[in-house]
Amino acid sequence: MNDIVIIGAGGFAREVAWLIKDINTQDNNWNFLGYIESDRSRIGQSCGDAFVIETDEWLLRQEKELYLVIGIGNPQIIDRIRHKLVQNKYLHFTNLIHPGVLSDRNRCQLGVGNIICAGNILTTDIKIGSFNILNLASTYGHDVTIGDCCVFNPGVNLSGGVTVGDRCLLGTGSLVLETLTLGNDVIVGGGAVVTKNVDPGLCVVGIPAKPLVR
Repeated sequence: MNDIVIIGAGGFAREVAWLIKDINTQDNNWNFLGYIESDRSRIGQSCGDAFVIETDEWLLRQEKELYLVIGIGNPQIIDRIRHKLVQNKYLHFTNLIHPGVLSDRNRCQLGVGNIICAGNILTTDIKIGSFNILNLASTYGHDVTIGDCCVFNPGVNLSGGVTVGDRCLLGTGSLVLETLTLGNDVIVGGGAVVTKNVDPGLCVVGIPAKPLVR
């Protein structure tokens, strides 16, 4: 078995721990050691069935092979953590894919550090970068392309040919129509229906989705 830790100790991190349990029912590959937090005062605190065991600075000092995933649902934080931790050659970011995910595995490309939760359907000719979170019960159509460090909350639907840039956040139940492009750092509000391309850095909400006026 391979030792693995989860970075973060919030609600989604506990869901990732559950995902690891489900994966182990099919392929007993992971020895889950516990959670990693930036706040040293949290070491030893209970988090679900496990504990906060150390900080990210401890990870940087590791000199033995260790696998990890980032269980934090914030694209900017994910991006910052991955850039920090790739400095240590002993740390390996793995893809965690629920055994119930439906996909054309031979025609879906994945980077590293991705988390794909239960109920997702990925069809064919899909390209996914690294450090993305595909939360529960979402659909990804043919020829979808996703960058790095994106978070897709439950119930997202990407139609065929959609392109999503880096560090995007798509809210629960949002929908993106076919062949559209979302630039880097886009936020799509929960339940929104995107009918046009979205420029980098915009937050869009509503049906049809329009830029949020702040």
